[in-house]
Amino acid sequence: MDFISLREQYKEFLYKGFRCEVSEDVYQVTFSYEIPGLSEFETMWKFPGVGRKVDEAILNRLFFELGMAEAISYWKVTCPPVLRVQCGSLTEWQIKWWRKLFYNGLGEFMYINGIVVSEEDLLTIECESEAGAPKLSDTASYAGCLVPVGGGKDSVVSMEVLGEEDVTLYRINPDATVANVLAAAEREYKTCFVNRKLDSRILEMNKRGFLNGHIPFSAVVAFSTFITAYLRGIRYIALSNESSANESTVVGSFVNHQYSKSYEFEADFMEYIESFLVTDIKYFSLLRPLSELQIASLFAKYKNYHKAFRSCNAGSKQGIWCCNCPKCLFVYIILSPFLTEDALVEIFGENLLDAEKSEKYFRELTGLDENKPFECVGTRSEVVMCLKKYLEKGGASLLPVKYREWLLAQPGDVDTALTEWNEVHGVPAELEELVRAELGLSRG
Repeated sequence: MDFISLREQYKEFLYKGFRCEVSEDVYQVTFSYEIPGLSEFETMWKFPGVGRKVDEAILNRLFFELGMAEAISYWKVTCPPVLRVQCGSLTEWQIKWWRKLFYNGLGEFMYINGIVVSEEDLLTIECESEAGAPKLSDTASYAGCLVPVGGGKDSVVSMEVLGEEDVTLYRINPDATVANVLAAAEREYKTCFVNRKLDSRILEMNKRGFLNGHIPFSAVVAFSTFITAYLRGIRYIALSNESSANESTVVGSFVNHQYSKSYEFEADFMEYIESFLVTDIKYFSLLRPLSELQIASLFAKYKNYHKAFRSCNAGSKQGIWCCNCPKCLFVYIILSPFLTEDALVEIFGENLLDAEKSEKYFRELTGLDENKPFECVGTRSEVVMCLKKYLEKGGASLLPVKYREWLLAQPGDVDTALTEWNEVHGVPAELEELVRAELGLSRG
């Protein structure tokens, strides 16, 4: 089943609507979609509230937007040339915004599936009206921070940087790793766990050979966190995306596995929210001024989390490191300047730099091979700097030694990189000072 033939057979995708049921202060929202002639789909969310009075018009608009983001999961099955919105209206500018998200957010999907198409030709979005809905004004007051946690090192750093701030931790479908991280924390956190259930028919489509691949899931997270912040009266949505997420995965292209974690998406997202809603809620990444290298240097200090955290997508739900994926190898390398080899082996269960099985990912992460792995990993230069530091410290594992001459000839060093500060970020001034203080960097 290829892109062109599927589009010829299935010409439309319908975003049919959503319904919300409230029971015991839990908002259950069900989104309905259809590819005519193939299948209908539904996604269900459950958002716990706190008994706060809400404006139904604002809440419904936020639900509508989440439904647009969720549509990507089902639209990609056949990539119909027309997406027809039957439950709301969008302005011409908003339609262009969504087309950009579909195109950039599905860059990896298109690359893996061999799809070559322009942004203009990928899809047309049609809706009831291009006049758009009236702009809404949110007069409620907000306080505190909502911090999405995934169980990896980055969100742990955000938790620790915020210190004694009023923090609520957010997670979609919490798992064993999140429970372990919370148990390792030295303070108690308020939590808001939401439930998301995709339609099982999407798995059936995958088995039958319809198009499948990576979606901009962090965009789904963005809209769902905004709904949560609105329901719970929280002012700041503090993500844990770093400056390294801006680097493309495929050299010389727009294809970035982490597009919806990039600053470009972050800025676009707030501009989009402001196109239909005036509110004090702000969405930004607390760690955007930092690199993966700097985040690792901070995480290395929080030893109580070292046995609890998991960044491995293959093993996190079971609370393990698989030790056979690029993400495991990357985390091993990025921590290597700041932890002993014994400490790293205790975390992972083995020395990943001393294993021939890791060589393919080693070459991709360092830039010896052109493209990075399709994972949330740091920049090629960060990886190289860490390996240089490893060698300078006397490390003698198989892979760094094999590429020793090449590694030592590359520019950059860890100590200098730890003093850098990315000025392109959306962190509020009072929280920026907390980040600087944790890293030991003074302003100017």
